[in-house]
Amino acid sequence: MARYGLRLLYGVIVVWGAFTGAFFLLYVVPGDAAGGLTAGADGGDVEQLLAEQRELLGLDRPVWTQYWDALTGALHGDFGESVYQRRAAVDVYFDSFPQTLELAFLGLLLAVVLGVTLSVLIELTDWRWARELLISLPPVAVSLPPFLVGLVLLQVCAFQLHWIKAVGDQSLGGLLVASAALAVAGGGSVSQLLTANLRGALTSPYVETARNWGLSRFDIVVRHALRNAALPVVTSLGTTVGVMVGGTVLTETVFSRLGVGRLVVDAVDGRDMPVVLIAVTVSAVIFVVVNLVVDAVYPLLDRRIRWEG
Repeated sequence: MARYGLRLLYGVIVVWGAFTGAFFLLYVVPGDAAGGLTAGADGGDVEQLLAEQRELLGLDRPVWTQYWDALTGALHGDFGESVYQRRAAVDVYFDSFPQTLELAFLGLLLAVVLGVTLSVLIELTDWRWARELLISLPPVAVSLPPFLVGLVLLQVCAFQLHWIKAVGDQSLGGLLVASAALAVAGGGSVSQLLTANLRGALTSPYVETARNWGLSRFDIVVRHALRNAALPVVTSLGTTVGVMVGGTVLTETVFSRLGVGRLVVDAVDGRDMPVVLIAVTVSAVIFVVVNLVVDAVYPLLDRRIRWEG
């Protein structure tokens, strides 16, 4: 339990680091929200109007004062007001969050299904050429960025097959295609790890005993080896979730889907600090919570692991 408490402390540090990094990275980027608000102004009063907007937004204060106010507000659940929408940044973010959560969850589910299926096929394939081909797929999938996969799927499914709309398709088909683009890299990562562990599990004494009992190759791989080989994959899901949450930003932009992705892109472009901070903080919290849950569940999946006092 002490080790778990230490991991919880590390999680708090990760969330704080993500919040702090996002604040200062956005601060050093040229331009600010006041410039965006006065972009359409002209005439001799532009400088005065810009100064008034900066004072109104608190951008004329020292950076450390702005950071401290943002941090203390975030600790109380108040990230401030969106510069452009004039609403609480928390409300703006969570209005778009369900669509992104739906996309990320389905992408994770497809990644696990894709990775497990590919790994099992690798072990069950008798033809050497097919086996070598399947083994080469996961590294290729991992190297493909989600936005590139999304562009290819958009070209095929929207412009050639006409299965989905090219812009802003909110239907189930559009969700599945966008999730597939998100799942390719994650599925490749799952398959790489699972295939390596399956090879080790299939050389274990209990597998040899199962062979002597006359069990089929399918039963040995799926019913016996897969369960033990999947344990490290469960641990890696914490990282995979982080990749999924981050990948939704580009995927939603490519498919023009409503969600946090487009919200974050617009917020960064307009230097909307409150919206950017809530988005980064929630992503970091999700990453930390998933990893803590995995750490807690792992001993339940493997009886050889016991909590240490």
